[in-house]
Amino acid sequence: MIDRELRRAEAGDIAALNRLMHASRAYDGEYRAMLAGYVVTPEQVARDHVVLAERCGETLGFYSLIVEDEPELDLMFVADAAQGTDLGRVLFEDMRGEARRRGLARVRIVSHPPALGFYLRMGAVQVGTCEPTGRVSWARPVLDLAP
Repeated sequence: MIDRELRRAEAGDIAALNRLMHASRAYDGEYRAMLAGYVVTPEQVARDHVVLAERCGETLGFYSLIVEDEPELDLMFVADAAQGTDLGRVLFEDMRGEARRRGLARVRIVSHPPALGFYLRMGAVQVGTCEPTGRVSWARPVLDLAP
């Protein structure tokens, strides 16, 4: 475990969030197409509940929880160098706590296929599959989390 701080992301963090996301080895190979051209935007940071983990000014991971309409864990990334440090669990538990505080009955998760096991260990339940569309040529597991 490493020392880190969680805090709400701000507009000034967007470049670091995008660098971390696009550097992720979890999206190497065929999965790289999913991130092509995708960026976290100022509107997203203002609208959604975006939390980052950092240590000494270095961004280690983040998540974005859509809280309007149908609540959804939109993004969750842990820097390659922070993998295996329990940071994913820490971020997920923070997201779950925020969902509880907001009184959300459920949070939808459309999972990156390699992350399915993580979400199942965190207590999410697979409820279906999102079929391939557009540049995404693989099916993605759909899960529900009761916070």
